[in-house]
Amino acid sequence: MSIHFPLLFLSLLGLSLSGCASTASTSQDDPFEPVNRAVYDFNKAVDKVVLAPVSKAYHAITPKPARNGIRNFLRNLKSPVILANDLLQGEWKRAGNTASRFVVNTTVGVGGLFDVAKKEGISPHKEDFGQTMATYGIKPGPYIVLPLLGPTSLRDTVGRLPDHFMTPLAYTQFDGKNTFTTVRRVLSVADKRARSNKSIKKLRKNAFDEYTSVRDLYWQTRKDAVANGKAQLDDLPEFDISDARPLTTQQTLGMEN
Repeated sequence: MSIHFPLLFLSLLGLSLSGCASTASTSQDDPFEPVNRAVYDFNKAVDKVVLAPVSKAYHAITPKPARNGIRNFLRNLKSPVILANDLLQGEWKRAGNTASRFVVNTTVGVGGLFDVAKKEGISPHKEDFGQTMATYGIKPGPYIVLPLLGPTSLRDTVGRLPDHFMTPLAYTQFDGKNTFTTVRRVLSVADKRARSNKSIKKLRKNAFDEYTSVRDLYWQTRKDAVANGKAQLDDLPEFDISDARPLTTQQTLGMEN
């Protein structure tokens, strides 16, 4: 299995910043803080030199309707993983919604380019195996900042492997698959980073300790994700993100789903 570092990095970081919160330090869950801080600084440098410029160019040259279509298409590709985790969690109604969205958007929505299901009142949501493990009582473990992947926990890191094997593309072979996979990664990274840009700037401008803020954001947003958006989160400020709920419960640099 190939690990898609930039995509995972942006997914987690986009997620963290989009659900920004100022809470008390949770250093008891961060036993590797000195190492994590060093890795965080490295990731921030990569974002400044590579990811931010790429996302800015993507936003500048891609019309909004095209960006929306790309976002819808990428979201639709994740439906099998979301459905599998819905079922594993016993969330039958949410599983039905996910299946309905996938069928409607893949057919009427032209392969997922148009979110027809949302217009019909079937809203999207995110699930991953890290959330599934949480529903079975598995604790998150220590906070970790991985090179290029960004904020995560031991549980969520382990959860990436089952999610990969829940993806039909992992078992599908076709001409141009490598090119398709590469383009998919680049577009996903660029789109998520571009959507998180305002939140990132606001955090970096206002946070007293950026590292601690991002760490607390990660715990808050994962708590919200595990509770399917029903968690009581503390002092969440508003951010100008067009689809804040998907980013808040995703996997979203100190910035995927």
